[in-house]
Amino acid sequence: MTERAMTEGQSVTAAAARGQGAGSGVPAVPGLAAPAGGDHRIAPPPPAPSSAAAPRVPAMPRGGTGPRGGSGPRGSGPPAEPSVRVNAKLIESAILALRKPIVAAQLPLEAPGVEEARAERRKLLGQIDDYLLPRLRESGSPVLVALVGSTGAGKSTLVNSIVGVQVSMTGIRRPTTNSPVLACHPDDVAWFAENVFLPTVPRVRQEGLARSGRDGLLVLAANEGMPKGVALLDTPDIDSVVAEHRDFAHQFLDASDLWLFMTSASRYADAAVWDLLQHARDRGAALGIVLSRVNEASAAELIDHFGAMLEANGLSRNQRFLILETVLTDGKLPPEASGPIRQWLTEAAQSDRRVAVLSQTMSGVLDTFPTRVPALAAQVEAQAALRNELIGAVAAAYRVAFTEIETSTADGSLMRGEVLARWQDFAGTGELLRALQARRAVGRARRRRGPARAQTLRAAVRTALESLLISVADRAAEDSVSRWRNLPAGAALLDQLAAGDDGDAWGGSQFAADAGLIFGLEPAEAGAPKDTPEQAAAALGRASADLPTRAARTVSSWQDQVLRMVRAENVTKRSIARLVNFDDESLATVLMIGLLVQKAPGADDEESMIGIPQRLLTSLFGAGPLRDLAKRARADLLDRISLIFDEEMLRFSEIISGAEVPDAGAALQLYQATYALEVTR
Repeated sequence: MTERAMTEGQSVTAAAARGQGAGSGVPAVPGLAAPAGGDHRIAPPPPAPSSAAAPRVPAMPRGGTGPRGGSGPRGSGPPAEPSVRVNAKLIESAILALRKPIVAAQLPLEAPGVEEARAERRKLLGQIDDYLLPRLRESGSPVLVALVGSTGAGKSTLVNSIVGVQVSMTGIRRPTTNSPVLACHPDDVAWFAENVFLPTVPRVRQEGLARSGRDGLLVLAANEGMPKGVALLDTPDIDSVVAEHRDFAHQFLDASDLWLFMTSASRYADAAVWDLLQHARDRGAALGIVLSRVNEASAAELIDHFGAMLEANGLSRNQRFLILETVLTDGKLPPEASGPIRQWLTEAAQSDRRVAVLSQTMSGVLDTFPTRVPALAAQVEAQAALRNELIGAVAAAYRVAFTEIETSTADGSLMRGEVLARWQDFAGTGELLRALQARRAVGRARRRRGPARAQTLRAAVRTALESLLISVADRAAEDSVSRWRNLPAGAALLDQLAAGDDGDAWGGSQFAADAGLIFGLEPAEAGAPKDTPEQAAAALGRASADLPTRAARTVSSWQDQVLRMVRAENVTKRSIARLVNFDDESLATVLMIGLLVQKAPGADDEESMIGIPQRLLTSLFGAGPLRDLAKRARADLLDRISLIFDEEMLRFSEIISGAEVPDAGAALQLYQATYALEVTR
């Protein structure tokens, strides 16, 4: 039964078969017999000399062959540098050593060009995992040929014609192939069924009639009609209207040994066609090109134009085939149309051609690493710089807060309200002097508690310091969030936090799980409600929920330390009147007041209430010892507050760490691993 193809055509092999040229300067193809009836072929490259014996591990030519990689299994001339035998184990080790820093090179922060860098990082890992490592470990595995091209070019029809039965669905629906079909000989299907090949792609073996699977599912079609040692992969269309299909097609291309690109007479000038051809050229992939659905009457003119475009893009030396419009039989091309391509594929599996294909494609991939990996490293350096900028923004906000603490604890700002009232009550009623001195008890010393007014004043000082610390920490947190909002990278992190989205680049971090600890909260008990992402993001703009507890503990421990300092000075022993005993707690409280008004206006005025602590303390300790004591007490307070601010800043640092933002050392590892791989090659 025959039917008219919409545009399918007849293969053109040797122009000399019937004495006609297939365009200017088109040589005949040696080694391929022209099918009956006479056909035309588009400018094949000259054959490359074949090796006498194929090594188990392909030789690796340095620098590629031909115009950035050369042609296909027939070669495109001598390589830029002589091929050398390499140690596959050493190269595998070097690639694994490079893979590790690439995996670690997360790019979670938003910056110009970061989306392209993320895609390039995924592509590098895909080429390593899906192609380089499997091919190095199993160099004897079947040659994989990816059939890729435009919508409606007839890829599925060509696959069915080469196999001899229908294994791939055909049709006019766009996109036609929503799941790739891999056709191979039954003896080779075990290799492709294992997870060594494209380990992240699920697969299923085809049974019965050809049918497409679901998107993202690789269909394995084993058939005796396929030549042994070679597999043909019908990929999704490169110009599919579905973005996932285009990404899927590129993933398979990066995992293939040989590309067979197919386009039609009506689509060969499309931008998508040339984008992919230029990518194949730049990658140095072994490549064959099929131009299908060509009207015989206009074939010569079209061949000339297509050849000129290939020449202009540095692709003229690649193997080329032409398929004219023809009649399909049972949905398949005539044998003379698909035969030359089938023979080309068969030769690709032969030892000498196989070595040329694998060497060219593997070298083409590796030749791009010295450019691509340093470009990724540059993005990693940019991420490290953004990391420092984000951390620096938070540190600047808390430096401002710390400066406010330094000022407020010395300029008398806290001598207002409750503290001032309690000080006036303590000092103005005469209880200050009574508390500081009392007659030494005769006989056994009795421990006595400080006066109530001194205790109340001490509590008021503690409350004032706690309130100051909490309010300043709140402003610092709000200022930090504001500074992050003014940075694209910081704004993106805050948006991810509010959305509860770890992001693709966060790599499964424990950020969300640890959010309670990040914000200074105790871990939630089992079954207890947790903060929503919106609540967590809002909490970041305030001081930690447990800061009041930590602030109270800090101020109280500082007051105890001041008391210990006063006791260590032992003012009683230096007193002229040995019968006078000084109350250390009251003296320590006066010292705290003196620190709070150290730089206040009127602190040196002998007539003012604020000047009383300084005069009294100087008379008791002496000017020099008092300066040293005040300096140590003040430094201890500021050190304790600085530690609290460091703990507060950790919330922001943990967000950056949870995002797995790399540091500058990650870029250095990429440079070193790339250099080591080049040395190994």
